Amino acid sequence: MLLFSHRSSADFASQAGRLQWCYLSEQGDVTSGEVEAENLVSLVEQHPSWFETPDRVALMLTGEDIVHLNVSVPGRSIKSIRQALPFAIEEFITSDIDDVHIAHKAIRLNEPVHCAVINRERLEFWLGLFSYSSITLGAVVSQAQLLRPESGEAALLFEGDQVLVVTEDQDALVDRDTVPSILDALDLSSLTSVGGLLTDLEVSQLSAAPNLNNIEAPVGDYLVKRLSPTGGGLTSTPNLLNLLQGEFAVRFDESSRDALWRRTLGIAALWFLATIGGLSVQGIWLENRTNQLDMKNFSTYQELFPRDSVPVTATQLQRRLANKISLTPITDNNLSMVDLMLRTTNALGSSSELQSLRFRAKKMELTAVVLITDFEELEAIKARSQSMGISVEVSDAIAEQNRVRARLIGTYL
Repeated sequence: MLLFSHRSSADFASQAGRLQWCYLSEQGDVTSGEVEAENLVSLVEQHPSWFETPDRVALMLTGEDIVHLNVSVPGRSIKSIRQALPFAIEEFITSDIDDVHIAHKAIRLNEPVHCAVINRERLEFWLGLFSYSSITLGAVVSQAQLLRPESGEAALLFEGDQVLVVTEDQDALVDRDTVPSILDALDLSSLTSVGGLLTDLEVSQLSAAPNLNNIEAPVGDYLVKRLSPTGGGLTSTPNLLNLLQGEFAVRFDESSRDALWRRTLGIAALWFLATIGGLSVQGIWLENRTNQLDMKNFSTYQELFPRDSVPVTATQLQRRLANKISLTPITDNNLSMVDLMLRTTNALGSSSELQSLRFRAKKMELTAVVLITDFEELEAIKARSQSMGISVEVSDAIAEQNRVRARLIGTYL
């Protein structure tokens, strides 16, 4: 089992930074380390066997990313409860319900539904980051979930001056000096401490001290074993609330049809990467320099089509890929995503500096943040987009030094 983790930041799209990882072997041995987010592929190259199946690869995010809720939803059937769930959750969150992704445990009649809520763009960012390094995540889970104790118990995770307090159905990150009063109000029989210890003074402030279980193992080692108690894959982990549900669900038993779909998407994605060579591109997904990108494109082409001769120039590569796409059935939203990316980036022109791209499958729209020469260029982009069968609207645009930063939304006409 391979578990990645990350400390959140508000500017997650540009500050992915370093990821911590812990690998639990089937023999129970734990190996751990760190890797730059943009260099995940190096870990794949060093340990290819770790990534053979998504059933053994997971990402853990903190409470800053994921909110847990227990929601009571009236309904006469499981189906009606599931349909009403987003409306019930909307009362507890400040975000627009369309901007979040909701996952939940099994729904039972007349019982609260345990849910996990995450910003949709944040989830898409992480999945895109790993996908760019050819890594398929089998699960995205919360840190609190892996600490979740039994009824009447609590777990503490020490993080500097703050402590994550986790009970059977609640979790909160609090200042350390408030921990004794919080624990006192919980009436606990057992308390597990991870990554630190309560001081004697803090224990003395408890009216009735619970049984203390101090975990001496490193935090990552402890949590990866909590994720996979038996050393097996994710499918063998009971009661796991995996955020990869619904549109983000992962199939662990990929059929031949799925394999064809992945090949088709690989062709289209490669065409996209080959086409953006004229743009100045920044961002975690696309920050390779053009010559490095071309080298990777040619290598990927050879992997996709081992019987073909390798293209010599970028122009040949683009032409061949265009032919491949025209011969391949396009039936999935993700291929529409690549097509919309291609049209939008072509409409931007070679003088644009692309900062970020985000695709919303439900709305079938692409949001691009770009740096351009001046406000007149916006009208030129809109005109070019019309000829390519798409509409590009300006969400906002501001002058920035000698250039203009604009947020553009592209949709099909």
